[in-house]
Order: sequence, then structure tokens, then C-alpha cells
Amino acid sequence: MNYGVWNNKGGVGKSFLSFTLALEHAHRHPEKKILLADMCPQANLSEIVLGGNGKGNANLEARLSKEKRKTIGGYFDERIASPHQVTGNETSYLIAAQEYNEELPDNVFLLCGDPSLELQAQVINQIGSQTLPQAAWKNVHMWLRDLINACARQLGTDGTTVVIDCNPSFSAYTELAIVASDRLILPCSCDGSSARAVHNVENLVYDGTLYYGDKGFSRMCHRFEMALPVIHSVVLNRSTQYNKSASKAFSAMFDEIKRTTTDFHQRSPQCFISGGPLFMDMPDNHSVAIVSSHLGKPLYAITPGRYEVHDVSPQINAEPLDRYKAAIEAMENSL
Repeated sequence: MNYGVWNNKGGVGKSFLSFTLALEHAHRHPEKKILLADMCPQANLSEIVLGGNGKGNANLEARLSKEKRKTIGGYFDERIASPHQVTGNETSYLIAAQEYNEELPDNVFLLCGDPSLELQAQVINQIGSQTLPQAAWKNVHMWLRDLINACARQLGTDGTTVVIDCNPSFSAYTELAIVASDRLILPCSCDGSSARAVHNVENLVYDGTLYYGDKGFSRMCHRFEMALPVIHSVVLNRSTQYNKSASKAFSAMFDEIKRTTTDFHQRSPQCFISGGPLFMDMPDNHSVAIVSSHLGKPLYAITPGRYEVHDVSPQINAEPLDRYKAAIEAMENSL
């Protein structure tokens, strides 16, 4: 199963949620392989997986500096030269995360992010708009799924779970990430723009307005018999808790997000998992995200105490840590 973590809004914690959820799944299911695909040009997820803000950044820069980059962007360079057929060396882009970060288990793998995705977006659009071959749009939009499928076959398709960290913009490479996803997880923050972002997902992915007619994303997918992902869950992220539930101010804003999502579900139930989307309440992670990201350390391995982050020593307290762990465990159970 391929899970895309996306919303048409930045700053909602997609990369950290992708890392934390994937590592929790890997920890609970050591018999499975977990593949993380970083489709964000900032490559924040890759930096965390490769060792954190110091070591991970150095490992990422070393990978990006090579003439033939073993990154998703490097693979797309190959596909720009061969847009309509696989290269045959897809699995050479697969990274065993533990080789770079000993904090991670040996069943976690990475397809590394690359800033060149921004530059490649225009080329992807140009190739996809060509009239010959007739399936040019489909072939280009399958690049990421081709890469993931080949790597999953090597890892063992039946036992591989894929988590794709998507960029908030609905650019060409984000379209490729959505095509490669079977289910979407939509993280939201506590503001009105998150409610609008859910509405944007309806219009951008599922062409809720049908504004662009036959050229809309979902219409093109339908034309080429490419299945769209269904929405798995809406994550109500970073809510301040009071007596184990979101405070009134957060609850009021989250109610608006839920209403927008429920209206969307009533209009288009086929766009959601059976029974409708799951609403996952994710409490404020306080210093946990900073420490986890800086050290490249999975949530399950973090314990209360002080940690060194550059020139400061943030304190991780037991109560908020336990609360956040419980929320991630509940979400992992839904996969």
C-alpha cells in the first residue's frame, strides 16, 4: 500500500509526520519493508532519515553533489532522456537507511529527495503535453510509480509499505506523487487556510469544479485508466490539549475542517476509503519534533530528558511525549 502525505498548504508537518508514522510502522512490523519516497524539493525527510540536521545534511549534500545523483531527481533525469520506458536500473536508487543512520531499523529504505524537482517540473509538463505517443501524459505521470514498483518488487511487494512525502504545491512532480499513491493522508493545522486546503484537494485532485474540462487532472487520469488515490485520513495536527482533548479554540477551527471534509465526502464518497475519512487528533509535539529531526531518531526511541540541539538543550517531558506517542500509535493502527 502506498500512502501519500499531502495537503495543498505548507507548514502543517507533512515531513515529520511521514517520518514518524513510517518509523512507527517499521518498528511494529519488523517483518515488513518500509519505503520512504521524498517528493519535496527541500528534501527535509531525506535529511532526517540520513542522520538528522548535521550528519544527515552532510550525507544529503554528498549525494546531491555527484554527477549521477542517486536521488529521485537523478532518476527523473534518466527518464527525461527515456520518457516512455523504464531504464532497467531503478533499484540502484534504493537506499538502505541504516547504512547512514544507525538509529533506524534495517527494514527502512529511502528514495532520496532532490531540489532539482523544481527545475524538472517544466520539462515534465512539456513531455507530457506531446501528442505522440498518444500515452505521453500517462507515461510521464508513471515515472515515480515505475521507480517505486521496481524497488518494491526487489524488497518484496507483498510486504512493502510506501510513504510518500509530497510538496504542498500542485506542481507536475506532485501530480506524479499523487498518481503513485493508493491513499492520501491530509495533515491540517489549526487555521482557516487548512479548511480551504481540503477544498483545494477536492478541486485539484478530483476536479470538483470541472473547471478545466477534459484537461483536468482527474479527467486525464480517467482517460488513461489510471486510478486516483482515495483519502484515508485527515490529521488535525498540533492541537493544544486540555484534559486529553483539544482546547475550545482549536476544537472550533477543527470543527470547520471536519465540516468541509464531511461535505466533500457527501458529494463524492468514492474519493474516500469505505466509511469515510478518519479524523486523527495529533497533539502538540512540543520539543519532540525538534529533537527527533535533529538527531534522526524515531519517536519510539525518544525518552524523557535533555538533548543537545546545536547550542541549546531542550527538555522532553514525559506527559506530552506519552500523549504524542499514543496519537502516533493510534494512527499507525489505521494503516
